Amino acid sequence: MNSNRALYAARLILALAFLGQAPSASAQFPPTAPPPHKPHPPTTPESIAKGKELFQGTCANCHGIDGSGANGPNIQNAAATWGPEGLYARMTSGAIGTAMPNFSFLGDDKIWQIADYVSSLGQHGAGLVLGNAQKGREVYEANGCATCHSVAGHGGDTGPDLTRIGAQRAAAMLRDELLDPGANLPLDTAGLSERTAYHAYQLYRVTLKEGRQIEGMRVNEDSFSIQLRDAQGEIHSIEKYNLETIEPVPGKSFMPSYKGKLTDAQLNDLVAYLASLEGG
Repeated sequence: MNSNRALYAARLILALAFLGQAPSASAQFPPTAPPPHKPHPPTTPESIAKGKELFQGTCANCHGIDGSGANGPNIQNAAATWGPEGLYARMTSGAIGTAMPNFSFLGDDKIWQIADYVSSLGQHGAGLVLGNAQKGREVYEANGCATCHSVAGHGGDTGPDLTRIGAQRAAAMLRDELLDPGANLPLDTAGLSERTAYHAYQLYRVTLKEGRQIEGMRVNEDSFSIQLRDAQGEIHSIEKYNLETIEPVPGKSFMPSYKGKLTDAQLNDLVAYLASLEGG
């Protein structure tokens, strides 16, 4: 009886996933690493338009013309989480255990065009990079981003490694992170180099029995202690018997917001630079 119930529950969960009622595609079935392939060309209005035509004939029956879901799940947010490389991997490998087929027969050019269209869903111009990458690198350096982030082994390690961020995050998500980083923490690391076993650079606040509070990213925890890294990179090891409370701090990040600190042109350039970082 119990085994029958378990089997029924598993079938129900899978059915709900395809109906778009379970967690999104990006949350349920993250893509595997893509095989060797042609690099992602720059996104253009033309590539998005061609991708839309291809999407209508190959993907819309399951995902809906706007990606909001039909027989398959809603994929409007998949591009922001997976980035171009993740979309390529999903289309060339499919998803084992689901109705998602392998579209590698389309070839790299068409797959990238579909990825460009999917990256544009849900947000106006989400797939387009409007700035100048070289100028964006100057903005990156002038604002001290390398203090916390590294690119190709150069820079700090307080924040995530950005060497392949352009392949792992869509331009729209990069812009959101720059404007409101605390509100847009990623749900997963999508292949970003992690310094810990804990995802998304979530901040925690601990209150000691003496009343003192410490905020930081949780880097380790066991039955007797917890370790937090604060904004200056210092590690605090706290014995749990001294703790009053420990709680996440929503909407806050050690990364500053650049809203109002950068002009629109500078922001576009910085996004263009980050989007160009594909590890090649």
